[in-house]
Amino acid sequence: MSSNSNAIKVAVAGIGNMISGLVQGIHYYQDKPNDKTILHPKVGGFQINDIEIVAAFDVSEEKVGKDLCEAIYEHPNKVPSSIKVPLSGVMVNKVPAFDGIAESATGVVKESKVKDCDVVSVLNACDTDVLVIAVPSGVVEAAEYFANAALEANVALINASPAPIARNSSWARKFREARLPLLGDDLQSQAGGTIFHKGLINLLFEIGVRVLDTYQLDVSGGLEGLTTLDYERRQFKRKVKEESISRSTDELFNIASGTTDYLDFLGSTRIGNYWVKGEGFLGQPITLDIRMNSLDSSNGAATLVDAIRCAKIALNRVIGGPVASVSPYLFKAPPIYMEHTEGIQAFNDFASGKRRD
Repeated sequence: MSSNSNAIKVAVAGIGNMISGLVQGIHYYQDKPNDKTILHPKVGGFQINDIEIVAAFDVSEEKVGKDLCEAIYEHPNKVPSSIKVPLSGVMVNKVPAFDGIAESATGVVKESKVKDCDVVSVLNACDTDVLVIAVPSGVVEAAEYFANAALEANVALINASPAPIARNSSWARKFREARLPLLGDDLQSQAGGTIFHKGLINLLFEIGVRVLDTYQLDVSGGLEGLTTLDYERRQFKRKVKEESISRSTDELFNIASGTTDYLDFLGSTRIGNYWVKGEGFLGQPITLDIRMNSLDSSNGAATLVDAIRCAKIALNRVIGGPVASVSPYLFKAPPIYMEHTEGIQAFNDFASGKRRD
């Protein structure tokens, strides 16, 4: 039992690179909650070290049955160790695979033969506040399974995956009726490709450059990159990213965005390539060609710590359904869209209590 009366009890479904970054982040900032590398040291009175992971779920034979703090380093996770993390006492539970293992990942991820746990019972036994869905792109059946478990266990839900949960009217209604917070969909990395691309496009339009064509294509070595080698999953992910970028402005232009390949030796590194073709004053051509290297794990975890704290605030306020104030800022495919500056203001107002939901 935690001695922290402010503790946010979190369960995580899918022990990939982002959750590895989350676990490390909780310990890394344990004694420095106001470090300058934290974008929001406090959200509604909650600090990062108030987050406590109490339950974990996965399908991989290399992770199931192990302590969470051991499982986060198991294959195919490729997150560099930023801090030595002590054992947590939280064992990774086995859940049904459903559509969680892509065809391209069958030789990399092998399903554990351990008996599936009762997710709802585990959530209840741990007195869970928030369940985080962190399954790979294109995984819909498993995401819906966890969404239903959250409803049955009476816990808030964060859908960090691209699966349509928060933006699905049926699921939104169920969480609204249950008076449970729902945040999603598709968590936006703090310094990730989509938010950078949106900012770049909007800046160009603001300074009078007419954007004609653009792409943001990347390669990575994480499981997410391997999973999106499957054509249908790749197209699913691309649609979410492209819609997120196109809806950030009223201007029209041609766009392509998504993963192009998986390179094992890159590890957790994602290399994003940005290209923009436009016209400036007198119709003169302007072309930008940019490359950005980042780590998926820390980038995603940096946003996830904010989403978790917002979910707890919403839970305390008994907010049911999609949390409109924070989802446009934290997610690529929220139920409603806002301009980035408007999203920041709505997030801050929610955290400070000026805006309830």
